Amino acid sequence: MTNFEYARRIAEAARLDLDLDCEEINLQDKFYGLFQCFMPDGAGARAVFAPLQNGSELQARIMPIYAVTAQQTREAFDQGAAPGYFCPPQDTKFDEEALKSLALAHVRNLKIFAEFLGDNELLKMLGEIKSARVQESFDFREYEDELAGAVYEAITEWMIDTQGLDAKLSVLGEAYYSVDCDYLLSAYLQYPNYAQKPQADFLKPYFELYLAGRQVAFERGEVVVFTR
Repeated sequence: MTNFEYARRIAEAARLDLDLDCEEINLQDKFYGLFQCFMPDGAGARAVFAPLQNGSELQARIMPIYAVTAQQTREAFDQGAAPGYFCPPQDTKFDEEALKSLALAHVRNLKIFAEFLGDNELLKMLGEIKSARVQESFDFREYEDELAGAVYEAITEWMIDTQGLDAKLSVLGEAYYSVDCDYLLSAYLQYPNYAQKPQADFLKPYFELYLAGRQVAFERGEVVVFTR
């Protein structure tokens, strides 16, 4: 199956009337917001993954997002609105200590990733994170998060450079990014397709924080968990 054939298949599955007369490299732009077509519960999304190598694994990664957002999506539908992105609500089952534990696990796993890349500068920056704290919000205007920028740069460059096991997944690049405009989340969701990667599923703690309705930032030797 070519990328164009795959693109036509998923457009049909999502009931999208798309003009796919474009350069192959631009196919992914046509599918920004694709996964939103299967809100609220992901019914029908299997058609997107069935033609892919590791399709079952890839589908299993995204389905928890539908599960945690389904109720608020239905409420939005009832009010005549359609969510533009998947924004999980705050999960109150996670207490402060559990959130701190996930945040510190995220830092440890980023170190594994930095070691995999051989990025000593990133490893040094991550080594300065000694503790975690939880707060309601984070004002990025007041603090330039250099470490977050370094993590973002390292992960996005790795995503571009690493070989994909199934080239068809490149058609979904923008679809994955548009889940919540987050390249780390996109990398987690596509992880089974990456050929060169750490053995550890290093973005799993980040994903668990996302599902709990939290985000992370880095500030003065701490990893900060805050409400989305």
